[in-house]
Amino acid sequence: MTLELSRLTGQMQAMGKEAAARQRLHTELVALARQWLDRHAEQAHQLRQPAQHIHAAIPTDEPIDISHPPPAPPERFTVIAADGSQIQPDRHGAALYYLVNVGSLVYRHGSGDTPEARSEPTLGYAETDVYENGMLVTGNLLDVRRDLAEIAHLADLCTAERVPPPSDGESNPIVALVDGTLLLWVLEERSREWQQTKVMAYLDQLIRIRESGASIAAFTSRPRRTEVTRLLHLANVGGEKDRALEEPNPLERLPDRALFRATLPPGARSALFVSPSPVNETYYRPSGHTVHFFYLNLAKKEEDPVIARIELPAWVAQDAEQVTLVHGAILAQSCITGDYPYALARADELAFISGPERDTLEQMVSTALLRAGVVPTLSPKAFYKTLTRSGRRRSRTI
Repeated sequence: MTLELSRLTGQMQAMGKEAAARQRLHTELVALARQWLDRHAEQAHQLRQPAQHIHAAIPTDEPIDISHPPPAPPERFTVIAADGSQIQPDRHGAALYYLVNVGSLVYRHGSGDTPEARSEPTLGYAETDVYENGMLVTGNLLDVRRDLAEIAHLADLCTAERVPPPSDGESNPIVALVDGTLLLWVLEERSREWQQTKVMAYLDQLIRIRESGASIAAFTSRPRRTEVTRLLHLANVGGEKDRALEEPNPLERLPDRALFRATLPPGARSALFVSPSPVNETYYRPSGHTVHFFYLNLAKKEEDPVIARIELPAWVAQDAEQVTLVHGAILAQSCITGDYPYALARADELAFISGPERDTLEQMVSTALLRAGVVPTLSPKAFYKTLTRSGRRRSRTI
């Protein structure tokens, strides 16, 4: 064993003391945040414009402290979820390629049907696949391709699931779910043209989902955003954006979920807010897809709150029936799994690429190369790692 764990004992003890101190401070900050929320609850209109300049949550027309109780979901509704994973190109491997695998689940509540599970792997191996504008498709470049593959697969499923209304008048609404965010994250150092091309490709899929009649939402478990607590700091300095930027914000590191753990009853959701992301303002808003969000307490008991962040495009957020549908559908799904939507959990499971599967894929790549008359070779670095990590070492005679 090369990791000398005994040398970490003192650091572990110090970490425990630091965590206890942070917890005490955390309790004090939550109490302060609740005071500010109560004091400024009716100031949504005054805060809307300055919030846009300090990257704070942008209020809508609701009081910012409002709590919406859990709705009853429809007797029949369908949840479609998609999630993805990837294998990065490895310049030390036998061949240069990447893999994107998208898993999905169609769950028809109230039908008695077995959920439909599937996965769709895509291999990128041509030079036009693995390079983009002279750069190897790795990191954020591959993340973007995975996100686009997820949303396109979801749009395909929503379009296929769309059926004419039943003759008995009973509706079967569809809720589409993705994990994380609806905002396509692209590196700012990329050109404006590149960013626009990628984001518009994502928005095209949102349009397909809207046209299918489905409502779409993104689900984030244990969110770390501090946009609402930053809004409270703005409110506490009188809505003056310059003061909010200059004066220390005691809530700067307090995540929004800490505030809503203390204020949302079980099953309830918060007010709707607009995401302050620059991508939202630059690309989503002009296209009619402005991303809104709310926080949701998935717990069933008062003493054990579990807060998630739910994002919605404008055409869902501005329709009260769709918001209620998403709210109720996520609660119903989370009851199956326990504080996380079942369909998303299964989609993640279907997308996951295990270690043995990666090994088998490598063997398939090597076999394909050999059949084509190409001898697969690893780089010296990769070859040495395969020896040392399997417990074998090469020895040299000097």
